[in-house]
Amino acid sequence: MNAWMEHFEQHKSHFGQLAVLLAILLAFALRVYRLDAQSLRGDEAATVLYAALPLTELWELSRITDPHPPLYYGLLHPWQWLFGDSAWVMRLAGVLASTLSVAALYGLVRLTLNGRGAKGVKLASGPEDRAGPSSAAALLAAWLLAINPLQIWMAQDVRSYPFFTLFGLLSSWALWTALNSPPASHPTALSPAQARPKNSAQLGSWLAYIGWTVACLYIHYYTVFLIVFQGLFVLLNAKRFWSKRWLWLASQVIVGLLILPGLGLAYNFIGQAAGGIDELSTPDLLRQASTALLSGFTLDPAWGLWLSLIFSPIWVAGLVALLRRHRTSGSFWALFFAVPVLGVIGLSIDRPFFKERFLVQAQPAFELLLASGLLVFINWTKPLTKSGNGVRNDFRTPFLLRFVAISLLVGLVLTNAVAFTNYHNDSIYAKAPPWQLYHDYVRAKAQTGDVMLTNFPEASVSYYSPDGLPFYVVPAERDLPTSARLTATEQIATAYRRIWFLPLLRQGFDEQGEVLAWLDRHGDRIDQVFFPIYNLNLYLSPPAIQAVMIHYPAAFSHGIDLRGWQILDKEGKSRLAPLRDSEPEYLLHLEPGEELTVSLYWQATAPTDRPYTVFTHFIAADGFTITSQDNPPVWGSYPTTEWSPGERITDKYTLIIPAETGPGDYRLRLGWYDSTTLERVQLLTDSGAAHADHLLLNAVLRVHEKE
Repeated sequence: MNAWMEHFEQHKSHFGQLAVLLAILLAFALRVYRLDAQSLRGDEAATVLYAALPLTELWELSRITDPHPPLYYGLLHPWQWLFGDSAWVMRLAGVLASTLSVAALYGLVRLTLNGRGAKGVKLASGPEDRAGPSSAAALLAAWLLAINPLQIWMAQDVRSYPFFTLFGLLSSWALWTALNSPPASHPTALSPAQARPKNSAQLGSWLAYIGWTVACLYIHYYTVFLIVFQGLFVLLNAKRFWSKRWLWLASQVIVGLLILPGLGLAYNFIGQAAGGIDELSTPDLLRQASTALLSGFTLDPAWGLWLSLIFSPIWVAGLVALLRRHRTSGSFWALFFAVPVLGVIGLSIDRPFFKERFLVQAQPAFELLLASGLLVFINWTKPLTKSGNGVRNDFRTPFLLRFVAISLLVGLVLTNAVAFTNYHNDSIYAKAPPWQLYHDYVRAKAQTGDVMLTNFPEASVSYYSPDGLPFYVVPAERDLPTSARLTATEQIATAYRRIWFLPLLRQGFDEQGEVLAWLDRHGDRIDQVFFPIYNLNLYLSPPAIQAVMIHYPAAFSHGIDLRGWQILDKEGKSRLAPLRDSEPEYLLHLEPGEELTVSLYWQATAPTDRPYTVFTHFIAADGFTITSQDNPPVWGSYPTTEWSPGERITDKYTLIIPAETGPGDYRLRLGWYDSTTLERVQLLTDSGAAHADHLLLNAVLRVHEKE
């Protein structure tokens, strides 16, 4: 045993390097796992589209349209040009940034907690605190960041937050290095030749700090909280950093000047909340903030609340331990955590400005507080009892503390595993509807002459729309009048043969569904596919209806004419075959249990005084009704009293042939009646005289014996 311990002590640094390497590899593996299994959500798809814009247009985009600074899009622009715009490739950039954040956190913790500044400048002379060696805290913090569900979720999201986290760490690293580098007058008897590289390194640290800080703000405007934390840290430790005051002030002036244009961009969106943000009560705000840092937002809220309550003493103990270790490094990490979190929460109280993702810049500091708190209890050595002649350690309580701390750590790992599993497997926590399913379906079935139409500018729909398929959004702008929406819909529908329509009823665009209603009334819906959350409809356009319908004109009283009819398959092709060459009759072969949908094409010739009901009967040779469907036209949504003279309407009825139907020839009988009086609308002759109360369609429906 002793030999093994000696071997461990000799190679402890190698084990530590292996452990942090494993943490980095684990972080990458968790972030790349099923990277494109979920479809891009709207903001992600918008990012892909924005990144494809010319670099010269990105500033204008951030000034007018998008409430985010332009640097992230600028970084993705060459990435997209080099590697393509697939969901996997675009998300990989965030995966790499998030993985590097794990390494950066480990390095920054080692740098700040080892009791020395850069170049060996000693910061502390006291003994090691109960949080354990800096390497243990750094390693545990890196592992916690590697498995954190919020970080994994954001890494798999084509948004700026992984870079926001990474650049914040690098900015803080550069500031720490610059503040703790030896001044030119450091008493080390440096020769001029030796001093020049030292001064160059110091200048490089300040330039790196300026560069990373400015870059971070042009990634996300909430970098202002990072700048505030760094400024407070320097001011609280002004005595220690007094020799660097002019360099620090100069860096702040330069940073301020360089970020002014970015703050000008942010000013355009002051007072505007990001889309989809709800105003939260203060308790809910605090609960969501604390649970997000611990376990993301893919857990049941009750779980998250209990988790927050259980772990609050742990990270508070870690905060106290860091401050007791040394005021400089402790205040650094305390402010790194507190200022961004309190800034985001303070900005969001009584206002719709909170999203869990806004906290990611404080996440590395939070993981260090959590790691330090756990190590406080795992490494507790304070004597609990005293003997008369000295101090005697009671090991029962320390063992209990260690057991509790290790149990909590295991519990946190398991909870994160549940959150990770929910994210990937539970549709409740899916980041977006499965747009990819729609994409695959349309791509497999699209034909020449098709068009894609939606009624909300959802970027994901545009991103996944098959290449070569024309794509339109109606209405193209918010709050357009109904007449403009319908005119645009009609223009598009008459220019193509088939219309793929994805209805997304969103506020300010087509929330009442006028575009959907127009297509239902004037197109012919030949297919409807239900995906999770939404459905996809395929229509024949009015010109295509005219070309495919069986012309069978019939005039009813009260201003209703039948233009023709058809029975179509899901591609818009007729299921009918000519029955005889000499007569315009058609034949459809059916089996018991099969269904058929008949499309009736009406035209209003005059205003109608009552809302009449259509009946469609599947009848035997003796006139007996086998099955039927009755309802007002267009699935009951468009009463005849709303029809306009000259308007053409498509009306569909689905009949299911009863399983017990015997073989033979059947017919379709249709007509109209007043649902109040049950009086039927009369069929008129060419001279206008009433001669029947129903119409038989010119088709034979031949039912075969069930096999």
